[in-house]
Amino acid sequence: MLADNVEMLKVRVFPDNRVDRVNAAIALGRSAKTLASWKCKGIGPRPVNVGGRVFYDWDEVRAMARGEKPLVPAVALA
Repeated sequence: MLADNVEMLKVRVFPDNRVDRVNAAIALGRSAKTLASWKCKGIGPRPVNVGGRVFYDWDEVRAMARGEKPLVPAVALA
């Protein structure tokens, strides 16, 4: 049964559909430090700076976690 393999994660999503780095890392199964490194390399979800803090669009993070969107943009592969 497929439902037996589903793990529920508790992720805090702000009302404007953004998540902070820690919650994005939880959803992607990575550490917050990895996402910070990805930001410098231009891979992973696109970061948005708000008030000196880094946030990510929840829909984009979720698509990457599901494998619907690649972590590495096509231009980085060229």
